[in-house]
Amino acid sequence: MKISSFAHNLHDRLHVFGFVLYLVCVGSSMAAGQTVSRVPVLIGEPWEICVMPDLGPLKGPVARNQHIVDHGFLLRPDGKWTLWACIRGTAAGRIFYGWEGDSLTEGPWRPIGVTAQADARWGENAVGPNPESGTVPGSPPKNAQRWSGPVIQAPYFMKWGDEFLCFYNSHGIRVMTSRDGKNFTRRGDPPNGNLLYADGGRDVMVLPLNGVLYAYSTISTTNRRGYIMLRTSTDLKNWTPGKNVNEGGPGGSGPVSAESPFVVALDGYFYLFRASSETGKTYVYRSTVPDDFGVNDSSKLIATLPLKAPEVIQHDGQWFISDLGNFQAIKMRRLRWEVHNAQNDGGQKPPQAKATSGQ
Repeated sequence: MKISSFAHNLHDRLHVFGFVLYLVCVGSSMAAGQTVSRVPVLIGEPWEICVMPDLGPLKGPVARNQHIVDHGFLLRPDGKWTLWACIRGTAAGRIFYGWEGDSLTEGPWRPIGVTAQADARWGENAVGPNPESGTVPGSPPKNAQRWSGPVIQAPYFMKWGDEFLCFYNSHGIRVMTSRDGKNFTRRGDPPNGNLLYADGGRDVMVLPLNGVLYAYSTISTTNRRGYIMLRTSTDLKNWTPGKNVNEGGPGGSGPVSAESPFVVALDGYFYLFRASSETGKTYVYRSTVPDDFGVNDSSKLIATLPLKAPEVIQHDGQWFISDLGNFQAIKMRRLRWEVHNAQNDGGQKPPQAKATSGQ
């Protein structure tokens, strides 16, 4: 289920502020033609960035089934941070709710209210039941927990030219735009002006790389497979066919085993963070290319983190990673990239995440 960091000097129309995409591959080591193999390590203890808000009349009928899930961060031009998250189990199905804050290291942030709901005028899933919460298309198994109602989920923010974009899914992969990073509206005209592609599944995140947008998303199939799909574009209009870039391994192979993909480009390598609701953990894969992290092949798996649906942020030279925890709050932790010898990790069991008290 279910943002990003800096991308520096990648394209005159494509760059990301320091909120959720981290294209650091133009660093000094890359300038020297070198690559550095790394492993992500959790640092210190987590702290809360947001907590479950009082939804008033939108409060769900069963409190324990109301969950904060996939989310996205944005550093606005005014220096404030915005956080949107999907809340499931409300009286209105899945909705977007927002918070704002002054610092990644201080919380909880201030709630700003409901920021978006599925809209039938735009062809979104404003009716339910909800195939995107289980298999796509189709239904979860009979004994699975089910969230009914409209669906809008997995916001992901980035900067494109002079606009801020918010990618999300609701009957397809869609986009909202904003000039100020605060007020977002659906792009184009209804019913499908904001639809990028219909068969993208859910939990999309977008990595800009050398003028190309790499869109990773979760696909859950009717025959109960789950995998990470990649499509690319240079203009947000024309997209390549989908490619399976990761599936299987210790995270499982079922419809909720490959969720909330997040890809970091760092020092010549690409790191896929893949969450699994089968295990409640996140698996990190390292690859020299952005379109192959192993399909039923775990040789690129380098770490297992005790996190749910994390987003990775680089800001002011520091790295942070989020966690859903018990689904009643979003927590933040510090992250460090330790140098690792890539020649020595092939075929080995991936290290479990270790936490230290350092900064």
